[in-house]
Amino acid sequence: MGKKMNKKATFHNRQNDYESLEKHLLSTYSSGVYISSFDLVQIGAKLGLELPLKERDVLIRKLFGEMKEHNRLGELLAHFMLLLKDRTTTYIRLGNQHLDAREVIGVWMQKAASTDRLLKHEAQKEATHANG
Repeated sequence: MGKKMNKKATFHNRQNDYESLEKHLLSTYSSGVYISSFDLVQIGAKLGLELPLKERDVLIRKLFGEMKEHNRLGELLAHFMLLLKDRTTTYIRLGNQHLDAREVIGVWMQKAASTDRLLKHEAQKEATHANG
């Protein structure tokens, strides 16, 4: 019984090496942005995937799974980076329009910048893995 549990755990780890990144992206507190189900469906469409509108965790797991299977994780990460860039631009505009909210918006921007660095790091690891 212990061996089966270990095999299952090992399979799960191989199945989704990006679980912590997925959770980070889905956590507004961690990532600095809210990524909606619609955002995920749109990213999927840009990558040639037709995804039904479902819960965010289901969609992001599907995106990472499909892109990993087809060696296209770098493309997926690039789309998340573009989403972050777009949201940061919106934050700048909102900060300029609502001066009293700049402090809060600044925190969101810092978290979004950290998430962008994380995505760039993952993309570099993926490129190194794909080339080596």
